[in-house]
Amino acid sequence: MTKVEREAVDGVVVEGSLFTGVNWSSVTDSEFQGCTFVGSDLSEATIEGSRFLECRFERCDLSLWKPTDSVVGGCHFEDCRLLGIDWTIGAWPRVPLHEANTFIRCDLSMGTFADLELGPTRFRDCRLRESSFRFARLAGADFGGSDCLGADFHGADLTGAHLVGVPGLMLDPLSSKLGGAIVDATAGMAILESLGINLASTGPDAPQEP
Repeated sequence: MTKVEREAVDGVVVEGSLFTGVNWSSVTDSEFQGCTFVGSDLSEATIEGSRFLECRFERCDLSLWKPTDSVVGGCHFEDCRLLGIDWTIGAWPRVPLHEANTFIRCDLSMGTFADLELGPTRFRDCRLRESSFRFARLAGADFGGSDCLGADFHGADLTGAHLVGVPGLMLDPLSSKLGGAIVDATAGMAILESLGINLASTGPDAPQEP
């Protein structure tokens, strides 16, 4: 089998272009604005001092890429693999300068988002197993339909977050901010149980007090 050589990208500025099937090993001091990437492989790529703004990624593999001092803002990821990424090494301002990112049907398992200002990021129907959101600021975020088994939300700000249909979700209301969060019955039960509260059954078949 012929080994495919991976391309190194350095010092480019591109706007509104379509990239199909690219195979990059590194991106340095570059900016992509409003570009679309389809079926591309940036897995384990080193991304340094670069910016991806309002870009779209479809069916791409970005697993273990390293966005060192780089900005990923207002991007849309759909049906992508983004496993094991340490997002904390990127350039994340305390006051967001760009729109939040959107992830649709993506696998972001084992990722690290700890202590990041993520705001209303959308994680719809994604896989987020064993990911860390410790002390992340996720006010207004949407996790609808995502698998969060083993994900760590200790100390996270989930004010006003959408948490409906999220299997495996475990929240500690004593450490996390949950004011205004929207949860379903399953998540609500888990929160109550974490506080040591048991819901009593009602109706004709409910056990009677002695």
